Parts: sequence; C-alpha cells; structure tokens
Amino acid sequence: MTTQLTNHASLLERGFAYIVDGIVLFIGVVIVVLALAPVLGEGAQLVALPIVATYYIYSEATWGQTPGKMVLGIRVVQTNGTECGWGGSILRNLTKLLGGTLIATLVAIVLILVTDDCQRVGDLLADTTVVTS
Repeated sequence: MTTQLTNHASLLERGFAYIVDGIVLFIGVVIVVLALAPVLGEGAQLVALPIVATYYIYSEATWGQTPGKMVLGIRVVQTNGTECGWGGSILRNLTKLLGGTLIATLVAIVLILVTDDCQRVGDLLADTTVVTS
C-alpha cells in the first residue's frame, strides 16, 4: 500500500536546516583541520570532504535527519513514508556532494518548488523526500 505524504517540509525549513548544518560542519571541519595540520600540513584540508559526506550520510541513515533538520523539526523519508535508510541516504547525498555549485543549488530550489513530493535531484534518485516530523 502506498502512502501519500502531505506534510512536506517547506523550502524555507530546508534552507534553514542547511544553514545550521553548514555552521556545525564549518566548526567541526576547522577543529579537525587545525588539529591535523601539525602532522599533515596543508594535506589536513583533504579531510573536509570525508567529514561532510559522513555527517550527512550517517545522520540521515541513522536518525533520518541531520542536526540542522532536527533543529527545524524535519526529516528525510522514502516517498512511501518509510525510513530513509543507508541506500537512500547515500544516493540523495551523493548529488549534494558532487553538485555544490550555485547552478546546482538553483536547480534544487526549482525542483523542490515544482515536483509533487518537493524533491531535489538527489531525492528523485533515492525516492526520498523531506517532511515535517
């Protein structure tokens, strides 16, 4: 049986959650890079991408939401209402990590506004959506 979700998170909620996550990640990455810099030198910056990937993928696969989404009261689910899971989290966040440009962000905004389930490209690939908790 398919469940029709109607409690989609707004673009504003998703945007603020993304900002909160960005602040958390910035602080975390700076701390780790500064701690590793004496050992790795400039190579310490290479840990940033794995930290960001792990943050989004692990949070959404384990709890269905990142800390930013928790603060805003939203979560990621499959379009049938079930948990996001590891596969969904990896797929939806792969596009976020690969497409971190202004154009990709604008495309995501347009898709969230025009698709029935308020989905960006990663959500469409993973069959996920973001809803209010």
